[in-house]
Amino acid sequence: MGNIMKSSQGQVDDAEVAAYEESAPLHHSAKIYLYAWLPCLGGLVFGMDTGSMSGILAMSQFLNYMDHPSNFTQGGITASIQAGAFVGSLATGAFLADRFGRKNTILIGSAVFTAGIAISTAANGVACLVAGRVINGLGNGCLAMMVPLYQSEIAPASIRGRVISMQQCFINLGILLAFWIQYGCSHINSDAAWRVPIGLQMVFTILLHVIMYFLPESPRWLAQKERFADAQTSLARLHADGDESKPIVLAEIAEIRAKLEWEKQNSAPSYLKMLFGSERRRTYLGIGVQFMQQVTGINVIMYYAVFLFQQAGINGTKSALLANGIQGVVLNVFTWPNMYWMDTWGRRKPMIIGAIGQGIALMIIAILMSTKGDPYYDPETKKTNFNFTNKIDSNATIAFVYIYVFFFAITWACVAWVYPNEVFSMNMRGKGTSMSSATNWFVNFWFALYIPTAMDKISWRLYIIFMALCYAMAIVVYLFFPESARKSLEEMDFLFEESRTIFVFRDESATRVGAVVSRNLEAGGAITDFGNRKKSVAETVETVQTDK
Repeated sequence: MGNIMKSSQGQVDDAEVAAYEESAPLHHSAKIYLYAWLPCLGGLVFGMDTGSMSGILAMSQFLNYMDHPSNFTQGGITASIQAGAFVGSLATGAFLADRFGRKNTILIGSAVFTAGIAISTAANGVACLVAGRVINGLGNGCLAMMVPLYQSEIAPASIRGRVISMQQCFINLGILLAFWIQYGCSHINSDAAWRVPIGLQMVFTILLHVIMYFLPESPRWLAQKERFADAQTSLARLHADGDESKPIVLAEIAEIRAKLEWEKQNSAPSYLKMLFGSERRRTYLGIGVQFMQQVTGINVIMYYAVFLFQQAGINGTKSALLANGIQGVVLNVFTWPNMYWMDTWGRRKPMIIGAIGQGIALMIIAILMSTKGDPYYDPETKKTNFNFTNKIDSNATIAFVYIYVFFFAITWACVAWVYPNEVFSMNMRGKGTSMSSATNWFVNFWFALYIPTAMDKISWRLYIIFMALCYAMAIVVYLFFPESARKSLEEMDFLFEESRTIFVFRDESATRVGAVVSRNLEAGGAITDFGNRKKSVAETVETVQTDK
């Protein structure tokens, strides 16, 4: 494997790290993108479901067939998939991810998701529809945590954020497709108007199931099962066009093995230890980023956008569906630059800027509704809407909805799915990502259940609540969230040494995009001693120079 050598005694040389970051390739072979992005078909389906329900609940065809469900029942229909996803996420982390592998678990999730969609499409009442959506949720909860986890474990550090962000891009694409499918189907004068948007989702879950048979297993999971030869073959297939002798392959497998050796001496933490023991900081960062993405208020827009546009003064379901479709375009257009430059921008700055921008937009929406709108009750949708005497005020409200979506798309849209997969060590990644994903669904469930009632009862004050939460999030991220961009998954452990302060804004290397440890994986450098976490980086790090 070559000669072992100290690299600046493990110290970080800023000039050397900067030089490496400049030279590190951001453009890898098309194969790695293909392997990493194809599983995102699961996100596409979830996006289609999210987008479909936002319009289906406003369709007269659906309301008539389901006997005009109440606000709480509408919330229950929407939230049922989140309830299933909450259970699916936890069950996947506890029983499937580490036992059966990343690839086989995605196969299981896609099969369950397909079954749920079939039941929902054929539903003959609210009970059957809710049952189908709970099963949808079990599959979706599995896929939503496993796809980013799989992506994080197969992607090079220099493009990991871009690769995992594609999950959110596919979710947004699914939302956009659903918006326009439901707009087209709204012209059908039968229950097919809502069955077709649901049923079309099966095309992509079946396609995902077939495709996964041909993709490689995670090399880190294979190594965890001590299948090192298979892990090296998988790494070569992913990062070196099949050449197992390339320096980057040998360096990566050496680093993974070294990390596993360290983990053998430090047993995998239980859920209890992760929540209340020595690993609680990582857990609350992973959980926190998913929690905060939800309390930006984005799913008020995603699930109930049609109602929001009606509140903002757009009359008629078809007009509101059209405005919803335009909102989907905004969401998609501005998520792509977020995905592409995430590894350059990092994670911290977009979260801070996005939270402030969303807070300002929500504040203006609330001010316009409260000062310029005349509230009235819509008996069909059972919501409080607003008449604007001045069309400019109505258009301004709608414009700030689009501005809000812009800030979310270009900042928070992707980071919540990327960050949890980066902060956990290998021996806790399955459990950690399952808890963070379950947090998303837990918060999502209650919002989906009660937002229809809130839109009626507290009206514009709802946006003030989310505004305050957005401002609080910006402060929390600035104080506590370390930067994870362009650091290897193994290297991330150094950000959680006991000697480091939890107030990361005071720790320059913890807020910087780029490596913590000065080495070059592309040239064969690897961390081979993770040592004692009570020691400093300088005392624990050595690298191995691997030659062909």
